[in-house]
Amino acid sequence: MRVVSLLVLLLLAHLVLANRSGHAEDAWPQLMLLSVQAMALGAVFVRYRRSPPLIRLPWLLLALAILMQVLWGSTNLLTTMLGDKGGYLSALATVFSGLYVIPCMFMVSRSFTRNEPRVVVGLDLAMSCVVAILLYEFFTQMLSGPLAKDPTSIYAVLYQADAIDFSLALMAILRLLGARSFRWRFFYFAASSYLLVNAIVATIYNRVELHGLPWWAGSLVDIPHALLALVAIRQPPRWLRAYHPSLAVSQTIASFAPIILSMMVVMLGFSVTRVSFILGLLTGCASVLFYGLRVAFIQSRHMDMQRAGDLSALRLEQQLGRDPLTGIANRVTLDTCLREALQEGHRTGRYCALLMIDIDFFKLYNDSLGHIAGDASLIKVASALSSQLRARDLAARYGGEEFVVVLMDASTETAIEAAKRMVGVIERLQIPHPCSPYERITVSIGIATQTPDTPMDPVVLLEESDRALYLAKNNGRDRVEVADESACDLFPGWNRFDMRGDAIK
Repeated sequence: MRVVSLLVLLLLAHLVLANRSGHAEDAWPQLMLLSVQAMALGAVFVRYRRSPPLIRLPWLLLALAILMQVLWGSTNLLTTMLGDKGGYLSALATVFSGLYVIPCMFMVSRSFTRNEPRVVVGLDLAMSCVVAILLYEFFTQMLSGPLAKDPTSIYAVLYQADAIDFSLALMAILRLLGARSFRWRFFYFAASSYLLVNAIVATIYNRVELHGLPWWAGSLVDIPHALLALVAIRQPPRWLRAYHPSLAVSQTIASFAPIILSMMVVMLGFSVTRVSFILGLLTGCASVLFYGLRVAFIQSRHMDMQRAGDLSALRLEQQLGRDPLTGIANRVTLDTCLREALQEGHRTGRYCALLMIDIDFFKLYNDSLGHIAGDASLIKVASALSSQLRARDLAARYGGEEFVVVLMDASTETAIEAAKRMVGVIERLQIPHPCSPYERITVSIGIATQTPDTPMDPVVLLEESDRALYLAKNNGRDRVEVADESACDLFPGWNRFDMRGDAIK
């Protein structure tokens, strides 16, 4: 309450002193203006000290913007008290007035995330330096020398200042609408209130100044600074807590925000062409290059993060050894188990058998019924296959719609009987398949059995079973084929199944 009373007292004192002197540019009215600006700076700095670490930088940038206005007011006061024969102080005041846009551009265009690449921050700093150089070059050239006598030069400066001020205010409002955190919404509420009112006041003040400042003109500059001081020290309005933008809106606005920096450079470059066409052209090219590099570095960072996430997921999946969809073993577990089975068979003479299983016409199933139905059928098939195994056997998802079963201590006859039961249990599921000639989901199975001559490399047995599976597919599907051709003579009629078999004993 004391701060509000002091602020009101300063505003009234400014009006009274300006009215009594009859000039807005007298020392005492300017001192009151400087006091109001200093109060705004102090209020923002207090809010900066009270904020959490992540949001302190935006408040600090807003304080720097107000500091530039304080330096502008201080330089004007020195000009009044000491005189300015060479016009250097007036030029310096103009530069200070323009430099306030640099921290403002930062606070409305930056994402302020912890994982933002440092090279992006460096690009933002480089472009801000370019903006500062262009502002100095543009204002000094247009307001001094031969161009200063041309009225169009003065209006060019005014229009440029208006475009920058209102662009900053609009971008701060957009950031307010896209902020999902209450603390960020409060910051952008304070910043947008100040920038919008300051843009309106600057538009009026600059045009009034062309015809000589009346005594009350300085009080116009008090308005945005007094408003900022009040917003910073008082409790935030209730609607800021109630408002919650959607994630899509927040992400869209945050992605669009960095373009404001490039827009500023483009606008300044276009204006600088009045002074130097080459400099303006180079500025436009630099703006395009800056934005392109910024997007490229951010996309590269996102791709690195995505690859790291995929790698972490893969490593986790490998550690768990399970297929995330079906819950049965994955390819890594299969390779380990098959290698151990081959080693045990070679050592003990109890050889293993391998069944390569493929769901028939599965692509057509996905195309006709969708991937959700396809995933559901994969889960059912995996569960049915696992139900036909002994404790030592393993069922694994090989990839897509393919499964592999490792049968420990199993002959070719045992493997064929197991395959028959698997085909039968899939048939009993009666999962409709509108694009299959069987009108239901069926499986084809290829069998390969370890022999004394089988190499220890699991790939060899996998390739043999895959060739047998290809033969089953080629011979009409919904059937079993064996890699060993002699099995056809030993077991005539093996491909006409007895569906009443039990699980392997």
